[in-house]
Amino acid sequence: MCIRFSCAILIACCSAAMAQDIRFEILPGIYPSDMSTDGSVLVGNDINFETVRWTRQSGVVNLGRGTQSLGVGAGTPDCSDDGSSVSASILTSDGTLITQGIWTEGVGWTEMMPPTPPDGGVIDFALGSAWGLSGDGQHVVGLYWRPGHFDTGGAHASIASTPGAVIDLGSSGGNSRANHANFDGSVVVGWDERPDGVWQPAVWENGLLNILSPSDAFSSADYVNPSGTMVGGNTYRPIFNYQQATVWHKNGSQWDEQVLGVLPGTVGPFGFATVHDSNEDDSILVGYNSFTPTSPSTGFIWTAEDGMIDVKDYLIDHGITVPTEMIVLDLTAVSDDGTIMVGIGVSALDGFSPIGFRISPACPADMNNDFSLNFLDISVFLGAFGDHEPLADFNADGNFNFLDVSAFLSSFSAGCP
Repeated sequence: MCIRFSCAILIACCSAAMAQDIRFEILPGIYPSDMSTDGSVLVGNDINFETVRWTRQSGVVNLGRGTQSLGVGAGTPDCSDDGSSVSASILTSDGTLITQGIWTEGVGWTEMMPPTPPDGGVIDFALGSAWGLSGDGQHVVGLYWRPGHFDTGGAHASIASTPGAVIDLGSSGGNSRANHANFDGSVVVGWDERPDGVWQPAVWENGLLNILSPSDAFSSADYVNPSGTMVGGNTYRPIFNYQQATVWHKNGSQWDEQVLGVLPGTVGPFGFATVHDSNEDDSILVGYNSFTPTSPSTGFIWTAEDGMIDVKDYLIDHGITVPTEMIVLDLTAVSDDGTIMVGIGVSALDGFSPIGFRISPACPADMNNDFSLNFLDISVFLGAFGDHEPLADFNADGNFNFLDVSAFLSSFSAGCP
């Protein structure tokens, strides 16, 4: 079933490959939640709560220490800007508890807990959970559990850069959680709980907590850019009766709110949109949009010029048709240059198993559209060149000569993004 599905997508994506300026690639078995800033490394979960890492060379690699043996899944895998470090909720070395961990290329997993802060402990087999990693790969953020402190928050946002040195970021009196950190870990974002239990989008700057915007329903800050000057997330307004994608811009000592809204067709009371990531200059934002409680969600792309666009419409506008067998659910990350995006979907042909997808610029040298450059592409080019097929007219001048060969070899040597 998976093979037929993958082939169907390849055919749909590649029927007019030379006329398209982007490619849509299926990555079975992974829910990608983050990506290196150049788009070459993806991290995420598989269906069994295992943390996985993908590169073009390695494919999907299981990093181990998954929490499925305890029947608990918590947190979100994240990676450093260069993709060499990964954070996730993992099993302790004895396999009995869930803790925060940082995986480093060539080293493996390092546990952040135990020990926990003095008021920390175990709830539901967990010491805490990991939700984000600073861009430099040094600081994991999330929460740690505080048994016996439910009156002042059974969970508190935390940050850790050294094993056993977990720092309590605190709360305003209830629960809190950290979701993401900027490059050096000096700015952390997440949510803080009001006395009535409602989450508020929150930011900790050098450990000091501030509420970004008052919210009348569960809202959170989910992303902060590397410089710590722009935060993305969601807010709720009673007049609209749904959570809207929102960003906050640092302005002196305060944060200015910019509401992006929701995609057309989103209705209350459970419509929802949030920002997950931005490119280097924050001109492109990507995120998640849920239209209703019963309809499939989707991913969105936001720019100042076009506003919020459904990723499926974006693909259609670029000549890509997503097969009906695939349901696109989310858009989770975008590269610094804005040309590579990744997201999450499911396969309707394979029991709604997880499927990652990757949108990238077209690669003319990939003549057979198998997302790999090798002798097969050279063979296809030479065959097309010998038959004077338009496919081999690489410089589009209507002639077939050494200029086309040179252009093909140059594209082949440059590789695919």
